[in-house]
Amino acid sequence: MEIRWTEEAIKNLENTLDFWDKHNYSNVYSNKIISELKQVELAIAENPYFLTKFIESVKLYQRHFLKGKFSLYYDIIEEENIVLVKFFRSCSQKPL
Repeated sequence: MEIRWTEEAIKNLENTLDFWDKHNYSNVYSNKIISELKQVELAIAENPYFLTKFIESVKLYQRHFLKGKFSLYYDIIEEENIVLVKFFRSCSQKPL
């Protein structure tokens, strides 16, 4: 499946990476997040239902990564063969 990101999800990711760059005075952790994110995207493209939880309240699938520190929330559009990432969240943030 093809992975696509909404503008909001991209903004969530950029804000998180900026936070960690400033917090750690380095981009090492941000690079680790990006590296793990690429692996998760490949796995989701192969099987978007594997290791996910459907969140009924928002009608999206949730996939944790980086030892449960971050989550992707996405919709699966079977007829178009697309996974649409709607939110990127730190698990320490208030839940959706």
